[in-house]
Amino acid sequence: MDVNLRNKVAVVTGGTAGIGLATAELFAREGAMVAICSSTQTNVDKAVKAFAEKGLKVYGERVDVSSREEMFGFADRVEQQFGGIDVWVSNAGIMPEKKIIDTTEEVWQKAMDVNLKSVYYGALIAADKIRKRGGGVLINAASFASLMPSVGSGAYAATKAAIANMTRTLAGELAPFNIRVVGFIPGVIETPMTAGWIEKKGKALASQHALNRVGRADEIANALLFLASDYASFITGTCMEITGGKFCVQNPADAWN
Repeated sequence: MDVNLRNKVAVVTGGTAGIGLATAELFAREGAMVAICSSTQTNVDKAVKAFAEKGLKVYGERVDVSSREEMFGFADRVEQQFGGIDVWVSNAGIMPEKKIIDTTEEVWQKAMDVNLKSVYYGALIAADKIRKRGGGVLINAASFASLMPSVGSGAYAATKAAIANMTRTLAGELAPFNIRVVGFIPGVIETPMTAGWIEKKGKALASQHALNRVGRADEIANALLFLASDYASFITGTCMEITGGKFCVQNPADAWN
């Protein structure tokens, strides 16, 4: 199946690890010109080196996604480097592991800025850069926490619920410019962000999915490749669940007992 990403320009924020890295690599393998960013230069350098070792090219920068100046500067440089932007994946995020009542205002604000404000900036960039290309796709990272939050990560869940809501609104606003806006809702996925969580509670977390396992980053990337492609040309204003059946029944483990 040819997803026709050749010569398309795709940006993945938080593209140096986990789901972001897997997505950036897959897009590059499918012929896209890819740009990634991370909050730390070390992560950018490591990812760029990994791409080169696999014979793939990527443009990388250290970017604070909560900074308007840095995000728009990054987008401008990607446009200068590749001639435009066709796909923007707002994937960067943090997950403070605190109850809401124990979350300091500083931590709360940082979660809002990194997770939510970055998606807002991505939408503004899409409305400008992608619009100039005649259309494209904006993909936003939501979470199963947007549907079913957990005690201990309430700030994170609040941002992801807002992102799912924004995705629907933005789809309506950007449709006249031929820009599709979609979100994705992963289940528990093996990433650096979830490594400690899975190490402590892996068996219990797996049992919450109908497939009785946690997911891999490449499984999310495969779905995002579809959403970014013309095969998804009539999909907008919705969030795709990629959860291994986390929400299909209340008691998925019973089928395995």
